[in-house]
Amino acid sequence: MKIRRLCLLALVTVLTATGCVEQRIFERIGLVVAVGYDKGRDGILSGTSVMYALDKESGHRVTILANQAYTTKKLREDQNRKSSKKLMLGQLRVVLYEEAIARDGLIDLIDSLIRDPSIGTKIYLGISTEKSADILQYPYRNIRNIGTYLYDTIKQNVLEGQIISPTLHEFLRDYYSAGKDPILPVFVRKGETISTEKVALFKFDKMVGTLSSSDAAYLKLIRNRFKTGTFELKLHKKELEPYLSKNNADRREHIHTVVRIVDTNQKIRLTDPEKPAYDLNMDLKFVLEEISAGINLTEPEVTRTIEKLVTDEFTKKMESVLSEITELKTDPVGFGEIYRQSRRGSSLTKSDWYDKMSSMSVDVHLNMELLRTGVVE
Repeated sequence: MKIRRLCLLALVTVLTATGCVEQRIFERIGLVVAVGYDKGRDGILSGTSVMYALDKESGHRVTILANQAYTTKKLREDQNRKSSKKLMLGQLRVVLYEEAIARDGLIDLIDSLIRDPSIGTKIYLGISTEKSADILQYPYRNIRNIGTYLYDTIKQNVLEGQIISPTLHEFLRDYYSAGKDPILPVFVRKGETISTEKVALFKFDKMVGTLSSSDAAYLKLIRNRFKTGTFELKLHKKELEPYLSKNNADRREHIHTVVRIVDTNQKIRLTDPEKPAYDLNMDLKFVLEEISAGINLTEPEVTRTIEKLVTDEFTKKMESVLSEITELKTDPVGFGEIYRQSRRGSSLTKSDWYDKMSSMSVDVHLNMELLRTGVVE
């Protein structure tokens, strides 16, 4: 019994002492949760860090540190000298890059993240239309920690299928792939609101263009990473007129509708390696959540007509997105990977694939099934 009591007393003493040490250490460090990089003059780099720290008097506190240097390492060293806390990157969640930097190329800056063993590959990357400092340093009234706010915003939109996941791991995987390119969300601040209205398209590590968020949703479908999501469409009214209620007074040429994709099955097949040409075949199941017209949706003919009109709109949108990325010679879908896998012994490089992309064609074949209807105005 005495031995047990002594062991228990020793254990309590060790745990208590350890807890005190950990608390004192935590009070001496500052956790960097977000970092932004902007382009300065003559090759200089502007850096902004959002530091989260525990303060004895004020409790949890967020501090913004900003400075300029020619390298990310020097940026961190100078910021550390300005801080009363030792800066630690182990809790880094989001890194933003100004668009001007992204168009020059990101890989050197991203390489500095990879070389730091304390930084995980699941951190999120993003592009800022203006200076990233404008997003990170703005005095938001209702946002206490802009770093965690951005992280939670990106994570929520990824889970809801609104944006393509932009982790460091996924950027590097697509960058080093011979037949695929990275894609990142573009952030813009309007007053107190931060939104992602576009996505950035890359060729190698350089940003070469953007897609609107609505077009990016179709790109996500083509990439076969879209489990669910909503789309607002304009359907030609003429084909639905026989089924409209007689008291419908709307004189507009189009009917607006919202559909939600609930299931997808996609296959891309290389049909002509010389051109190259592909067949994109997709089975999509959707529900009609809203339609801006009085219409009897119980009639089988109405269901078939809506399926046809929705299929036509989706096909046009997908063809437009595919045409845009082909013109930019960027491949966020991975057609080059499919080409390489279909050609045994292929030694395809990114440069080789960009040359082939100029003549690439994709035939889109959609089979869309309406499962149920929702709200009707």
